[in-house]
Amino acid sequence: MANNIFLEVSKSNGAILSYYLEQPTTPSTTVDYVEATGEELIFLNALEDNFFAPGTVATLSDLTDHRARVQAAKKAKAPSPAKPAAKAAGKASNTDPMVITNFKNGFKPVRKQTQTPR
Repeated sequence: MANNIFLEVSKSNGAILSYYLEQPTTPSTTVDYVEATGEELIFLNALEDNFFAPGTVATLSDLTDHRARVQAAKKAKAPSPAKPAAKAAGKASNTDPMVITNFKNGFKPVRKQTQTPR
């Protein structure tokens, strides 16, 4: 938890106002404190500096959208379960002739080299 921070979020409009290294203990009627990582704070700052119009601040919805994209990317990268081992070679009679034909068609024809008599 040493790497996490706490974002001060306005209850009225969801704007992220500030951040704290430790969670404030004083209750507030106007703000909530949301735990976030330093990387998420860097992302939000980059949004404000490079993409938003001047004076626009990041909101809690920007943070939740970012988290959803990160989770989706992690799921997409997750390795698929291992496939079962290939069946024994003795069952070659079940192979599709079109697969074999398509495989053979992938090769380029080779010109036969004629030997010149010496």
